[in-house]
Amino acid sequence: MISRLGLRLLAAALPAVLFAPVAAHAEKVGTTDAAGDVVSLGPTEQGDDDLDNLLPAPENLTADVVRTVVAHAGSRLRVRIDLRELGRSRNYFALLQVRTPAGTFEVETDDLGRRPKVEMTRRGRAVECRRLRAVSDRAAARAVITIPTACLGAPRWVQVGAGIASLETVAAADGTEQVVVFADDAHRAGTIGDENLAKGPKVRRG
Repeated sequence: MISRLGLRLLAAALPAVLFAPVAAHAEKVGTTDAAGDVVSLGPTEQGDDDLDNLLPAPENLTADVVRTVVAHAGSRLRVRIDLRELGRSRNYFALLQVRTPAGTFEVETDDLGRRPKVEMTRRGRAVECRRLRAVSDRAAARAVITIPTACLGAPRWVQVGAGIASLETVAAADGTEQVVVFADDAHRAGTIGDENLAKGPKVRRG
C-alpha cells in the first residue's frame, strides 16, 4: 500500500550532523535536526521504492523535522515532533520506533495534519493500546504522540526514532499518475534508507 511506502521511506543510513541532546539520561530529552534536510523520491510509479533516486528537497517545509522532545513519565511516553510547517495533505505520516529493554515497538500516525489516526505494532503484529493517541497543532507546527507506558511493558528506559513522510501525486506526460515522496528522519541528515530510524539517546523513566 502506498501509505506503507511512505512510512518505510522514513528510515535512514547516515550519522546525524546536528544531534544535540539537552540531557543525557533525564526524564525529558530534546534533540535538534537540521532544517532543510528533507529528501524526495520520485516521481515513481505507485509501488516503486527505488532509494537510488533520492534528491535533496530543502524547499519542502511540511516533512522537515527540526526538533523532537521525548518525555518519559511513569504512566506515559510523550513524543513531540516539531516541523517547519504542518501540512494538510491526507497522505501525511509520522513513524516512531520505540526501543525498550524488551524490544522495539512501532507507532504509525496517518492523516497527520488533519485528524491523526494512530496504531502500534511489534514485530509486524498489532498491539492493542487504549489511550494511544496523536494530536496535531498546525499553528505551532507540531505533532504530539502519547503512548501509555503499560503498552510498552513499563520500560525503565526508551530510545525513540522519529520520521515524517508526505506523499504527493503528480500527472506524468502520458497521463499516468506518479508519486513523489518527501521524507525526513529526525535524527539523521539528508538521506533515508529502508529499515530502521536513527534512535535518540536513552530517556529514563522519571
